Amino acid sequence: MIWKLFHITDPVAKGISIGTAAHAIGTSKAMETGEVEGAMSSLSIVISGLCTVVLANVFKLAGILL
Repeated sequence: MIWKLFHITDPVAKGISIGTAAHAIGTSKAMETGEVEGAMSSLSIVISGLCTVVLANVFKLAGILL
């Protein structure tokens, strides 16, 4: 994995990176990797989704998106 390339060992960082980039399939893999990785992955999916919904509406109201 890319964690080895950049020497990332923190389970929280691993979980957040998987959840943000790989979504549900990555979260299932993170659950196999460890408990903390799985929890952080699940949390990052939810937060990313909420940010997307909120920011899309803000941009729409501001007239930036058509």
